[in-house]
Amino acid sequence: MTSRELIRWSRLHERRARRRPAFAVPVLVGVVLAGWVWWRASAGPLAGSHAWLAGAVVGYGVAFLRVPFHIYWRADAPLLAQLPIEGGALFDAALVRSLWAAGATTIAAVLGAAPLALGPDGAMTLVRHAGCALALGCAAGLLLPAVTIGAAALVVEGGAATALRAATALGGAPARSSPGKPPAQAAGPPSSPSAILGALPGFAAAVVLVAVLLLAPWLTDGAASPAPAVLAAIAGLSVLAAAAARRGAGIMALVLRDVSALDRQRLATLDIRPPTSLEAAIARLLGDAALPYGKDARLMRRRFPMAFALGAMVFGVLALVGVVRPDDPTPWLMVAIGGAAAYGLVLAARLGRPPIELARLSATLPLGARASARAKLAWLLGWWTVFAAAPAVFAALRQDDPAIGLGLTAAATIAIIVAGALPR
Repeated sequence: MTSRELIRWSRLHERRARRRPAFAVPVLVGVVLAGWVWWRASAGPLAGSHAWLAGAVVGYGVAFLRVPFHIYWRADAPLLAQLPIEGGALFDAALVRSLWAAGATTIAAVLGAAPLALGPDGAMTLVRHAGCALALGCAAGLLLPAVTIGAAALVVEGGAATALRAATALGGAPARSSPGKPPAQAAGPPSSPSAILGALPGFAAAVVLVAVLLLAPWLTDGAASPAPAVLAAIAGLSVLAAAAARRGAGIMALVLRDVSALDRQRLATLDIRPPTSLEAAIARLLGDAALPYGKDARLMRRRFPMAFALGAMVFGVLALVGVVRPDDPTPWLMVAIGGAAAYGLVLAARLGRPPIELARLSATLPLGARASARAKLAWLLGWWTVFAAAPAVFAALRQDDPAIGLGLTAAATIAIIVAGALPR
């Protein structure tokens, strides 16, 4: 099967499975973003630009994190890996899916910037924001797929362990001992090669988003700066990375097979890590709920690593707001706290569903329903406190008017507690 045929069949399947027009959601999101930007722009062009940038960072951050789901974390990945399809065709189909998703996000971002054209020097302001959106779209559609496939190739070819050992050494931690050395020289449990699947794409996404955040002043004043060169470099590097990945696309069938097997615990060692120090400290405070809490903590970390990737992104944004103290922190606080709270409600639902909670199996264990509920609430509050509430309070207290940030944090915390305490 050629690339064109696979792409055509893939697009046909998606059209049949879709219940709404392809760009209905991006247009709706763009209209909502435009309304928010228009409301914030009433306080000045700078406030409107900051509101757009906050929304764009969140939108493209989600698009970056969704790239693996367009490539190998798909329901049809095991089937495609077993079919006699060349790696080049599999790569091209995955790249087209990523480009469609990046295009949808870019449409929403450009529509959201439309109200900025009503201000002074509106045409050029809109052009600058659209250029920023296009550069981010190139990164989402070309750079991140290339990095994601490269990370998967490391796992498939066994280079992930070497990369992790190098990263550990650079970080100043003791390296893992080789099998021939005495056990006394080993430094803790071995690192999981699958960690590289999230580490490399996450690092690339963070670099791109930080680079764009540093260009915020140029978006409104258009003063002489390296911003156009930076955006052009992001777009150019994205094209080069995609071209380089296409040259090595022959490994794509192995990537689909091995990563899908790793995700389903087939042909791979069981990758359930012991509780972290923080989780162990929380468990000691829970009494009879410590056992179900340990189970939830292990399984959530294994089955939903996105919770920790998104949490780290929220933590970074809020910490940056607290350190930089922008002139208009409200958009950043609203987006970061509101987004984390919305995802926290999703996690609250996941804690009560398979594969985290198996009701028939739990009923056979000597554990009370209250202990299980308390364990789930403790995990949810621990995640919320570490990744959102603590940095949000820090960011709010660093602002001239901390009332808005503290109020948002308090309201979101109440919502998280209620969601975690609801019966399942």
